[in-house]
Amino acid sequence: MVQVREVDLGQLGVQLPLHGVGMVVAQPYVEFTAHEPFTWLPAQRARALECVDTTLAVARSRAHRADKTHFTVFPELSIPGIEGVARIREVMQQGDWPVGTIVIGGVEGLTRNQYAELLAQPNTNHDAEVNGPESVPVGQWVNSSMTWVKAADGQVHCWVQPKLVPAWVELNRSYEAMFRGHSIYVFKGTFAGTHLPFRFATLLCFDWIGTTEAQRVWAWLLQGINDAAAVIPATFPLTWLFVAQCNPQPSHASFMGEVPSFYDGTTFHNVPRDDTCLVMANVAGAKAPGKALEYGCSAVINTSKFSKPTCMPTYNNGGGNYRGGHTLDNFRDAVFRERGACVHSFLVVNSRSLVTGNAGKDIAVREATVHPFGPPVDPRAPAAAVQAVVKWMNDDLDEPSKSLAVRYANASLASICATAHSQIVSSLRPMPAPELTDLVMASAAGMRPSSPDTWTDKESTAVEHVLHTFSIFGTAHYPCEFHGHGSQATVTKGDRAFEAIAVRGETHEACADHVKERAAQRRGTLVVVSRDADNLAWHTRLGNFLDSGKPLSEDYKFTDPGSAVIQVGYRTFIDAYLAAAERAELEEALHDAIG
Repeated sequence: MVQVREVDLGQLGVQLPLHGVGMVVAQPYVEFTAHEPFTWLPAQRARALECVDTTLAVARSRAHRADKTHFTVFPELSIPGIEGVARIREVMQQGDWPVGTIVIGGVEGLTRNQYAELLAQPNTNHDAEVNGPESVPVGQWVNSSMTWVKAADGQVHCWVQPKLVPAWVELNRSYEAMFRGHSIYVFKGTFAGTHLPFRFATLLCFDWIGTTEAQRVWAWLLQGINDAAAVIPATFPLTWLFVAQCNPQPSHASFMGEVPSFYDGTTFHNVPRDDTCLVMANVAGAKAPGKALEYGCSAVINTSKFSKPTCMPTYNNGGGNYRGGHTLDNFRDAVFRERGACVHSFLVVNSRSLVTGNAGKDIAVREATVHPFGPPVDPRAPAAAVQAVVKWMNDDLDEPSKSLAVRYANASLASICATAHSQIVSSLRPMPAPELTDLVMASAAGMRPSSPDTWTDKESTAVEHVLHTFSIFGTAHYPCEFHGHGSQATVTKGDRAFEAIAVRGETHEACADHVKERAAQRRGTLVVVSRDADNLAWHTRLGNFLDSGKPLSEDYKFTDPGSAVIQVGYRTFIDAYLAAAERAELEEALHDAIG
């Protein structure tokens, strides 16, 4: 049986705002020892403390624009032991750290003696009945969460809660076994200026899906609250449930599948969950911002009381592209796009504060920003909001295989092309979102306005075509300035300048038709480098799309290389690049192709 222990924060003078709370969630990249008790690698401990310091600094900065950061959350195993715990307490005890705030975090694995040392610290509470140090058998280690609260009088109190159910890596042990905790803390209080209660609790990763005595741990939590409410009788809503994870598969069907069951209102009637907010805090899947196939996916999940936004900065709506399924389609699943190392800051609206009707429509997560562990040098962690297209494009640009120099490493001009590719990537990374969107829209034939969260390989291969085309321009000493205003870039050669678009589609005609409107709005010469599905050379015998319909202007003529719009097949470009032994040969070939 799992005991539920209640802590009354009202006795510490702690209240929280009804409308919403400021949150900061650390998402550090953690490197562990290969064996129990799973601690940070010795060489990484200084970085671990820096991650703690940075996260607390972000919490103090209040980028979410609330009056304070009410909750600061560290994932499972991410706080580096006794030293990390001391660092958090030290910062919270400082005069400029606001009272009435909570820090929640998972501490790296502790030996039995370290656990006893932790519990002996001032104002440190634990469930002595079932989780005392003497309850830990010799040869076992402890994976625990901690909850710190800064009371109204400035004192910092904390509660230690060992993990209840081991994950497979903890169960399939090499040496020591993980101690299994037997209780969960529930913290209660009232919202400021009201008599309305709030409650929150924390589970560690596998506790979310694990079972004890044939019942899910979260069900034990709800049953404990339900039983206490039934005695009065009353209803005790659960406002926030934090799930601190070190989870390589955060969107796994077994993990997400528990969400509908948790929110099922036909069980535990005295614990209404219509207003419950699930906060999933996970470690990072990469050392820096970028793509990651594992970990990450920190998220805020709410019921459908909130409106569903279309394409918000910094986070998305989950769904098939991000969750691998549609389990949460009936919920509001705000998944933070960045899976690499960073700190997330945001405001979570409490659905209990919503007004009924259209006047009360609101989204659950606001002011979401991404902060780096270090100076803000990456557009994906700028200490500000990150537009979806900025995240998508920068992730796409990370792919080494998109470099033409990598694709054809033995080409004579490969080293020059590699430099051109790097310059193009450096130019594209910091581009503003509207210009990036326009650039991508121009590159994929038939593309219509849509959220980058729905983009697929079609858009990715189109951007690859852009990189290859302009790398060839750069290799031939045709400098490019990207801008995404109608065309993709302005290309110069000596005292001559022209606009350029690289577009990919099923046919050259489809490519021409895609840029038709842009061509009509051109200023000066426009060069369109089109690539069809078979990478065929473009030739007038393939047809002139102007044959159907009225020309947009007198000089709008793709089939005439001397006109103001010139279409060239990418095959011409790539053949010229691969055949050239010297840069001058490539320059001459491009000059012949575009006039």
